[in-house]
Amino acid sequence: MSKKQAIIIGATGAAGQNIVEFTADHPWFEIACLSASERSHSKSYREATKAAPFFRTMPPEEVMEMTMVGADHVDPRDYDVAFSALPSEVAKVQEAKFAKHIPVISTASAYRYEPDTPVLLPDVNPTHIEMIKEQRENRGWEGYIVPGPNCTTIGLVSTLKPLLDTYGVDVVSMVSMQSLSGAGEKGLRSDSEYRLNALKNVIPLIEGEEGKVIKETNKILGKIVDGKLVNAPINIHATCTRVDVEIVHTEAVHLGLSQSASVDEVRKTLNGYKSEAQELKLPSVAEQPIIVVEEADGPQPKKHSDYPKMVTLVGRLRENPVFKNGISYVLTSDNLEKGAGGGAVLSAEYLKVKGLI
Repeated sequence: MSKKQAIIIGATGAAGQNIVEFTADHPWFEIACLSASERSHSKSYREATKAAPFFRTMPPEEVMEMTMVGADHVDPRDYDVAFSALPSEVAKVQEAKFAKHIPVISTASAYRYEPDTPVLLPDVNPTHIEMIKEQRENRGWEGYIVPGPNCTTIGLVSTLKPLLDTYGVDVVSMVSMQSLSGAGEKGLRSDSEYRLNALKNVIPLIEGEEGKVIKETNKILGKIVDGKLVNAPINIHATCTRVDVEIVHTEAVHLGLSQSASVDEVRKTLNGYKSEAQELKLPSVAEQPIIVVEEADGPQPKKHSDYPKMVTLVGRLRENPVFKNGISYVLTSDNLEKGAGGGAVLSAEYLKVKGLI
């Protein structure tokens, strides 16, 4: 089987580098072009990323030596699929340019809130790919744009999905403790003012983040009714903070179920959750997407770093007397692997299996 030819746009940033890691030796996709701003044009990928290398696993030498191509020099029709890690303000224009011709799988927020655009997490809302048909018709595109969720939203919706399906969920209150890498380059560069301010500190506000989490959660957990997406009606409150941790977001979640369930029942529901993505055995999917850790002080980004990166870990599972049918837990989710490169590639795998790439 010949591999699908992929272009990665915005390849030099933290999310772009993570996509490169996930696609470098992929069985279904081949990196045919690496693209970024004009200042990277004609440079080797190694040279273009040397000022801010954020690789967790160094890509193969042949990828590092690829010649970068500026966005204005690219013809989208030369490729089968585009992975976009562009900043949102740039993505609004550039992703549409590509989507006129080919599928675009994006980590940017530019199109997340468009009514004809699915925010896809294949092991949570795979049926939302039905929205692609409407998007193409509305915009006259041969391709389409499918963004992934905000990295904080991912852990939350991954754990809410099985609970919503089994018991119903009425209300959620979440406090995030988000890693520095979630802020992108400014959170990862050792000399950045943002990172220096965050060291040995907690920043109790991430501008705009809470609204994103609330909007995206109800959109992702919504249902397709008569061809249209109807958002879930969950009452959600979110507080998003930045903490001095390199990678992996932590969230404290408190919720009220629609019907009562014991802690043991909730544990079994979370541990036993499987989706179509698991049944299809997609290359990047976690065999068990949610794991409830048994240690009393888990999960922790550092202590549990040896778990598969595409898994959402849950711990501190207990009753919450504040809410009717209340349950509380703490989760950790890898904001780079599942939140950026891994999530984008998993979406592409699912779309390929469904004949959309």
